[in-house]
Amino acid sequence: MGLFDFALRPGQRFNKEELRVLDQNLNSISAYTKNKYRFSHRDIWDDISGTHYGVDCHRVSYSHQDIDNPNNDVQIDCTKYFVKNDDIYSCLKNFYDDPYMDARSRIKVPKLTKFPTYVLGIGWPGCGFLIEIKYNAENLIDRTLDNPHLTDKCIKEIKTNTIKFLKENY
Repeated sequence: MGLFDFALRPGQRFNKEELRVLDQNLNSISAYTKNKYRFSHRDIWDDISGTHYGVDCHRVSYSHQDIDNPNNDVQIDCTKYFVKNDDIYSCLKNFYDDPYMDARSRIKVPKLTKFPTYVLGIGWPGCGFLIEIKYNAENLIDRTLDNPHLTDKCIKEIKTNTIKFLKENY
């Protein structure tokens, strides 16, 4: 399906602006961790994936190698979820924040009131965070823009949560 994602699912892939912000926060993680890491590579998935919990998503992974222990590789997954309605939102909440899950495995899902929207996940279930991706007002008129710009508040929220995630886990 990857070949037709641009036409059938516009805006669901990571765009240049989102990748730029993620690169700023995840290419050099050593400043926020106990260990020193060397950036290895970034993998961007070719296509949009429908996951087992019913939410379309696109992924990018950042890989790093521990300088002191070359056999220790770290991979940080970033996922852009397309939440098109309240039913899909419920699927996302049930997967990440199910009340029957162990408290350590739960991740708080942001409160969403307007659909369609996008949610950024960094990490994985039980270890990471989710935030709503917010774009500047002029980009909300046409969601098919190739490169909408993130709000300053959203960029700051990504940075703050990424630093906290890195300090707690690496």
